Amino acid sequence: MKSTQATTFRSLNTELNSINNQLEDLRLQAATGKKLNRPSDDPAAIRPVLSARTQIRSSERFIESMSTALDRLDNLDSYMDQAENLMVSAKETAINAINSSLSDSDLITLADKVGYIKTEMMSVANAQIGGQYIFAGFEEDTPPFTEENGVVVYNGDSNIKKLETAPGEYVKTNLDGASLFLGLTDLDGDGLLEQTGPNLFEELTNLERAIRGESGQVYNGSSQMPNNDIGYLDAANGDYTPIALDGAGTPLLDGGGNPIPLTFQGEVVSLQPVTTVDGDQLTIGEYNDQFDPDIVDYSGTALGGAALDQPAYVLSDGSLAVVDATGMPVLTDNAGVPVTDGGGSTIPLVIGGDPIQLSVVPGLQSTLSTLETSADGVRSARSLMGNNAERIETSKGHMESVVIDLEQILSRYEDADLIDVITEITQTETALEAALNVTGKVGQLSILDYL
Repeated sequence: MKSTQATTFRSLNTELNSINNQLEDLRLQAATGKKLNRPSDDPAAIRPVLSARTQIRSSERFIESMSTALDRLDNLDSYMDQAENLMVSAKETAINAINSSLSDSDLITLADKVGYIKTEMMSVANAQIGGQYIFAGFEEDTPPFTEENGVVVYNGDSNIKKLETAPGEYVKTNLDGASLFLGLTDLDGDGLLEQTGPNLFEELTNLERAIRGESGQVYNGSSQMPNNDIGYLDAANGDYTPIALDGAGTPLLDGGGNPIPLTFQGEVVSLQPVTTVDGDQLTIGEYNDQFDPDIVDYSGTALGGAALDQPAYVLSDGSLAVVDATGMPVLTDNAGVPVTDGGGSTIPLVIGGDPIQLSVVPGLQSTLSTLETSADGVRSARSLMGNNAERIETSKGHMESVVIDLEQILSRYEDADLIDVITEITQTETALEAALNVTGKVGQLSILDYL
């Protein structure tokens, strides 16, 4: 086969282009530190590289979320530490009031101190992180606790936030404010809050009132009483058992001529409307449809028929209040039979549209155990969130280790060995120089040299 000069030059040119392309690739590897700059550099490596990059991005998002959650839990722990210290301070104040021979002015000072503690507790309960209320559930833009005439109510919800620390794994990152501060929990999942623990604000209020020497207080809704509907059995001699009064302020008497105490099975009446976790108030009809009650016959056999569109109420022992024909709750005796006044009328427990709330101030000695129990409850909740923070910290460390492993895999496919690359660049440049010299020599050949 004949080898013409054109064929020789084409072969030399192809070889020079190949060496130049190889040198360009090596210089790009040296500049970027990557041996995989284009899919064509290593087609077999594309799939594991893309998979590793996807996993790294996903893991980094988890790590970022966990870091934010840990910062939030650190702040939450600080507020819970304040709440615990406030309960301890309240207990110390109670001990001081019990064990010391204090003057009336000293007792007033201690009572004022408890009032300040309650104010501080309200600030803790309404704490914010990043402009969001941390004890309000999902209602982060709403102050969860408000106070009206000494009664603290919850305006948030009972929803719990959960952080996904890994695919399919969730950890709680907030606390239910109603449970922590008011002792209200939805135990059976029926949407209703039950009293399952101590109400911190109520305990502080009782402590303050006990130090001031008060024995009891009656509330109509959130308004303090007595008025001309409620009175006390013998307040002059320290008997603050609440009793019913008629419109003229005269005690209502039973069939035996005795004042009628506002108690239910020995307990002071505390009447609350039935509400769901979301704060919706149920009517008697809605309550019947949802829970099929068997404690009180609302079908009409007992009191001549109840108005089902009236609100449903429960007493302090959790039982439904007996209602009259209009659907209004009425006072009953220990057997659950409606009590009537001298004129044969039942005694309503809702006045002016507001339910009666009767509370007797406990003695100072009995407040000590309840305050300690409340402090323990805060400690338990704090311990729970500490465990959750540890779980998140562990998951974060594990995820960071996963990222390191993935980056090592990625490096194995992508990263270039600069020493090897520089050595190859030197060798390729030498080869290019030699190829250029050969091309120059070949270009000087002529047929005339052989004539």
